[in-house]
Amino acid sequence: TGSAAGTSKKIDSKYIIQTDKISVSNAEILDLSSNEKILVGALSGYMVTPISITMLCTYAASTESSSNNLFFGFDDSTDTSYYVRIRDAMNSKTTDVTYVVSSAPPAGGTCTTSILNKPFIMWSDAAFNGGWSADVYITYSYTKIL
Repeated sequence: TGSAAGTSKKIDSKYIIQTDKISVSNAEILDLSSNEKILVGALSGYMVTPISITMLCTYAASTESSSNNLFFGFDDSTDTSYYVRIRDAMNSKTTDVTYVVSSAPPAGGTCTTSILNKPFIMWSDAAFNGGWSADVYITYSYTKIL
């Protein structure tokens, strides 16, 4: 109810759907098989609920020829459980490319453990070798685990 002094309403922003932009340099792309890139940080007591991922890739010489896969998910210790995979990412592309992806988990599931308190990350199954970078736009929310 309102009062003569007015009424204040508060909403915690972690309950709102948001989109973040994460820039990934070519050096980071080349190193994704050894060091994953955190797209959404972990929040204690919550799980990350991804909604969509749009990746704007910027081509620069040299052309990617590795035929490696790019993964999005919660655990880079396995390439059989993930949120979504881009097969042959940027392979043989000589122009900028946009990938728009949403969940398509494999038969092994999205993660072999609980996703509670885990960040949402991207990684590759082997080292890329091309000259490209990316801006990743991830839309997500945090979901409280009761």
